[in-house]
Amino acid sequence: MRKSIFLSHTHADKPFVRKLASDLEAHGIRYWLDEAEIKVGESLIEKIRHGLDTVDYVAAILSPNSIASPWVQRELDVAMNQEISGRQVRVLPILYHTCELPGFLLGKFYADFTDEKNYPAALKRLVESIGVVFNKSVLDSGRAGATLGEALDRAYVFNLPMLVKPFHRPFQYMGMNVKEVHEIVGGEMNEAGNIIVENEECRMFLEREGNFVSYIDVDLKRTAPFNQNQEFDPERMLGALSINPSELDLVRAQTHCHTYYDHKKR
Repeated sequence: MRKSIFLSHTHADKPFVRKLASDLEAHGIRYWLDEAEIKVGESLIEKIRHGLDTVDYVAAILSPNSIASPWVQRELDVAMNQEISGRQVRVLPILYHTCELPGFLLGKFYADFTDEKNYPAALKRLVESIGVVFNKSVLDSGRAGATLGEALDRAYVFNLPMLVKPFHRPFQYMGMNVKEVHEIVGGEMNEAGNIIVENEECRMFLEREGNFVSYIDVDLKRTAPFNQNQEFDPERMLGALSINPSELDLVRAQTHCHTYYDHKKR
């Protein structure tokens, strides 16, 4: 089963957190990030508490901004109480900018990201502490494609919806047990055992092969007007789904269709 991690942070540190989330996802670690998990109108406190209850690790992104944030303090209080009570969750301090560590985190392992040049070594230490083998090719700066942050910006510019759970990062359901996926995403199961999830923004079809999900189709219902003779930018579509283009290999580019491979699974 994939490891999962809650990224407790303040908005001021969002660019770093997005990069870290992308690199963790590239290692097969499922992350919980507020902008992808919380829908407009939902209870912030309730969703955050649910997120904390469903992960294996809580990463405390530490900086002068975060230790002054009441929200981050609340999240860490909940996580530490769960760890102390014996629940299978570990709090992992991540030092982003030099600051005074909260007393309850003193003596715990922490990954030091304060020096940008030390990022690969710090990421390796963090990934391995979660029990996952580090893949240095994830940090290959020569890999083509926009970053997740750039793809998100392109999606915003073209007024694409920022799709949240269960539509964000839909590839995560590939190969999973159909019943388990149905519990996660909800929706309807047709006579063939395929799952259909739909709202006003998006429709997702998850095809069943045996007991596992073998194919996923996602349709965005609302996009900006577009000339069909004009080549489109697929990275804005990936951004709307919280998929990092730099994690993928672009193998074919056509006017109306771009084909990507997941470089981890081909």
